[in-house]
Amino acid sequence: MTAIESRPTSAAAITAAAVASFENCPDPRLRTILQALVTHLHAFATEVNLTEDEWLEAIQILTKTGHITDDKRQEFILWSDALGVSMLVDALAHPNANGATESTVLGPFWTPNAPQRAYGESLIEEPGGTPALVRGTIRNTRGEPIAGAQVDVWQNGDDGLYTVQSDELPEDHLRGIYTTREDGSYAFVGVRPVPYTIPHDGPVGAMLDAARRHPWRPAHIHMIVTAPGYQRLQTHIFDSTSSYLDSDAVFAVKRSLIREFQLRNAGDPETPTGVTGQWCLVENDMVLEPA
Repeated sequence: MTAIESRPTSAAAITAAAVASFENCPDPRLRTILQALVTHLHAFATEVNLTEDEWLEAIQILTKTGHITDDKRQEFILWSDALGVSMLVDALAHPNANGATESTVLGPFWTPNAPQRAYGESLIEEPGGTPALVRGTIRNTRGEPIAGAQVDVWQNGDDGLYTVQSDELPEDHLRGIYTTREDGSYAFVGVRPVPYTIPHDGPVGAMLDAARRHPWRPAHIHMIVTAPGYQRLQTHIFDSTSSYLDSDAVFAVKRSLIREFQLRNAGDPETPTGVTGQWCLVENDMVLEPA
């Protein structure tokens, strides 16, 4: 018999051959990842006795995911978020915050090149919603203020939409980058966020519908904080009164990230410039870990 004719074709033999095919990969980390991927993917298919029709449907779903993904919508991140993988990777990367602010998912709506804004400047470029003054100090784990840290902020509006989801909103609406002052302080004026649904008109939404899962996220504001010599912090602040804190569609709520949005009235001595009527104050200090 030829070598091909004598090659085993049982399920276990196919898995073993596929794993062995990566033995000569020169990058040891890539070799480990690929072999583990094959091992667990084959084990999954074996465990559920995956049919040919089901595997073809899975490939079609991935194809649809690629087609719907563009520079404003990342359906692959939605899959990662909705299946809990994003938060799993976060937990593996940050098993112990060591006194630093806890991290959470990036989400699919971050975009680069947000405008640089001054201390206390408003993110709001279209009216709507209750203004919210968010302020705090960035420190290291020794309690020392960090000057010059970059705080990249983005959030949804009172309609539940992020700017990238609407062609009618100004590109820079509800997003901006702030730099901490010498004492580590930062401040910005956004709007009180509202619960919203992750995009569910595509493959991820079809999965949620089939599983009878809801697509809602609790109200939150996103931040990425960076400073030379410190670990990048990717985090949220959640409104303590929001719905869905206990059933976030992407499993991203951490108790330490829940904040009180304190209602204040017009005429309050701390009212931000340009704000009229009722508004909210949010105190949000953050702590960075050394790199």
